[in-house]
Amino acid sequence: MNKKLLNIWAAIAIAGSGLMFTSCDLDESNPDQFDAGSFWQNETQFTGNVTAMMNRWRARFDKQTMFSAGEYRTDYYSPLHGTDGSGLRDLDPPRNNIDPAHPQFSDFASYFYTISDCNTFLHYAETNGSVLSENCREYLLGMVYGMRAYCFFQLHKMYGTAPLRIEADVVLGNYDDLSLQMPRSTAEELLTQIKSDVNASLQHFNAGASYNNSIYKANNGVYYWSKAATEMLAGEVYLWSGKVSTGDHTAKPADVATAKQYFLNVLNNYGYSLAPTFNDAINTKENNPERIFSTFYSVTEYTNNWFNYIMYDVVTGQTPKGVFWNAVEADGTTWSDNASRSTFYYNPVTQVETQTDFFNTRMNGQQHYAVKNAYFYQFDREDSRIYTLQPMYLPTQDELDNNVRYIENFNPENYHLAGCYVWKYHGLMGNQGVMVGANDMMYYRLALVYTYLAEIANYEGNNNDVEKYLNAIRKRAYGDNWDEARFAYRAGSFLENEVAILQEKTKEFFQEGQRWWDLRRMTAVKDGSDADHLIFRPEGCLGYGLDVDAHPMWNEISGNLDQLASCLVVETSKPVLDYATQKHLVLWPLDLSLLTDDPKLKQTPGYEAPSAEQDGGPWIEH
Repeated sequence: MNKKLLNIWAAIAIAGSGLMFTSCDLDESNPDQFDAGSFWQNETQFTGNVTAMMNRWRARFDKQTMFSAGEYRTDYYSPLHGTDGSGLRDLDPPRNNIDPAHPQFSDFASYFYTISDCNTFLHYAETNGSVLSENCREYLLGMVYGMRAYCFFQLHKMYGTAPLRIEADVVLGNYDDLSLQMPRSTAEELLTQIKSDVNASLQHFNAGASYNNSIYKANNGVYYWSKAATEMLAGEVYLWSGKVSTGDHTAKPADVATAKQYFLNVLNNYGYSLAPTFNDAINTKENNPERIFSTFYSVTEYTNNWFNYIMYDVVTGQTPKGVFWNAVEADGTTWSDNASRSTFYYNPVTQVETQTDFFNTRMNGQQHYAVKNAYFYQFDREDSRIYTLQPMYLPTQDELDNNVRYIENFNPENYHLAGCYVWKYHGLMGNQGVMVGANDMMYYRLALVYTYLAEIANYEGNNNDVEKYLNAIRKRAYGDNWDEARFAYRAGSFLENEVAILQEKTKEFFQEGQRWWDLRRMTAVKDGSDADHLIFRPEGCLGYGLDVDAHPMWNEISGNLDQLASCLVVETSKPVLDYATQKHLVLWPLDLSLLTDDPKLKQTPGYEAPSAEQDGGPWIEH
């Protein structure tokens, strides 16, 4: 028996037992050990199975979807080393060293486990659904069809094509290795299935609209898949289908108009509104009017610290040694006009130097991912989103030699930026007196609708709506500093608008897994060729538009004074991928073990093994 394939498809059998859990170990089965034959007998078991699926969703996809697939291969991140002196982790993705031997993900990024869960639920909803009230059955089907569509859509974006498995084979008794093997569908077939699932989800939600489940609809229903989540997904699917060609699928411009209607439905029909401030949008858990779909974290139930890897190590790195200038107040939450050395705050009144609360209480661990300085340089000081970044500047050699601890009226333009702490997700105070990752991870929030509608307006040539939607986001970000004459975006050409929307999303949705997909979808030329997508264009560069010549101290260093002589300049026109040599890298390869286990699977184009007479190939060992 093919073990890998059986493990993938047999996830259905696990789902059939309706895992119910509340502990942190999200993959532990219920000690009652229901089997599929005795399960699916009442409404509690059906709803419990959906709850279990959402828990497994959280464990499988939050970091993977938000970070690993959505942005780690973009130019946000340094491919070199960390500012705190530590070696960075997993540098193949930001270097785009992706091949079948180094695929970044295996087993189709685990999405088939959740697809299998959905297939099992759909089977029993069909065969045992009579135990449910009609409204309950319809609502649950709306949730499950939406979740399956989401997973298939991620597979389409990541791999182009995938096996189109929509039956609960294993739970129906099929354990035959050969019949479980399945070739990849075409891209058009996969998109057709995604659109079919989206439509089925919406139809079932409409039919079950009167169903009332206090768990699913608590906190405005943000923690479970909902009709609004399906409409967000539908908008993304049709916008992608309208602008991106993959395999046998040619972009369909008419789909962009369809996407617009779904996004307008979310904007107008559910009562969502932008949170008062950017910080509120990210760090408010209860009664946050902006959140559409997210996964739940708390101090006591389950924490999420993957974003901690973009912080610096205050224990083993250089930061606690007083190497950098840190222009923050004592609590570290606002910037100062003065600078103290590193993790210490110098009080000019008492002349006492103390460890700042910021470094005492923030989530800190070894730095694995370093954000490029170009990201920081893109912000205006008046933009509140810049305060999610805590800049660290290199002192001069004279300041180091003379142990200077404090500078009044600190001018950052006179110093090289060494890097930034990122503190977008504040978390909550844990038992050990430090913040822990209790932020909910947001898949969809209303600001995303605004930026999608701005992109669609640009596609339509509607500059008024480009300005309306984009400036709504900018105005919230600038808050009391908003000056329309200075900060409002004035629409221009198609390319100028597309770049402005991309750059606004880059600042708004950092660590929310958007930039890679934006670069793939957004384009320099309306209905242009594959080569026109911003992932291949200089306009998609993180530092595009920066006036480096006007700022002689700007650099892309990620280290200390000794490295200044060889530090990198800020890139302002380098595409993320080179179209001539790297166009296949927009998709991920299948891992070698998966190809070995299932001979019906074919490798993603561009990653095929080299012929015998070749010395190397696209997947040669690094």
